[in-house]
Amino acid sequence: MTSAERINKPQSATVLLVEDNFVNQKVASVLLQRLGLKVKIVSNGEEAVKEVQKNKYDIILMDCHMPVMDGFQATVEIRKLESISESYTPIIAVTALAMGGDRERCIAAGMDDYVAKPIDRDILKAKINHWLKGEVVYQSQKLRRKVLRPFTALSLVDGQPIDMEELEEFYGNEMLVEMMETFLTQTEDMIAKLRIQLFERNARAIAGLAHEVKASCASIGAKQIARLCLYLEQAATQNDWLEVEETLSSIEKNFNNLKSYIQSSLHQESAT
Repeated sequence: MTSAERINKPQSATVLLVEDNFVNQKVASVLLQRLGLKVKIVSNGEEAVKEVQKNKYDIILMDCHMPVMDGFQATVEIRKLESISESYTPIIAVTALAMGGDRERCIAAGMDDYVAKPIDRDILKAKINHWLKGEVVYQSQKLRRKVLRPFTALSLVDGQPIDMEELEEFYGNEMLVEMMETFLTQTEDMIAKLRIQLFERNARAIAGLAHEVKASCASIGAKQIARLCLYLEQAATQNDWLEVEETLSSIEKNFNNLKSYIQSSLHQESAT
């Protein structure tokens, strides 16, 4: 594996990453940078529309479900701008595709393709290759001891909820600490909001929050909680309040175990 990443363009291609979730931002940006791509991150569709008015990008990775302006609406606005400027930028939707009709909405909004969350780097590489019409090879990392598996294939190590060693090897200690601290704070806050929305019987809010927690957990390989969040999202959509209550309780229990494990692992790292 060569240490130099390349695409068949005069310079490295630029990617606009539109994503509101901090953990997902880090995961996607690292994968893109490993492909030798220059990455600009914005947090919602409104910021994306403003950004493409100022700068030209070779490709856009667009999250579908965001606050302020979602990815579907942002794509519509970008295509309107391009109809005036006679330019065109491939837009790849980034979505869990669990929401009914997302595929159809992607096409209707003017998106060209999609990748599912959690992002598989081999699939992402293939999509980037296709839309940039170039060759991308991975950049090998110094001191990298092995080829990492995609996050969708992260497995339990000695019965632990996530593979911290593999995550650290991929991201490095400093970035991993930042990611995990933010992940724990944001996820704990969203789970608390889920409990409030359950009390208020707000099915739509529960489904939306469950979708967000699912995406964050899947991004770091916490597959058990991600799976439970999918069940919660489905139960809320069906107004099955008994299932919502039981599933949320399981999510809370699993998250507390995950939090203890992450904090213990980070503490051990800082002590060495």
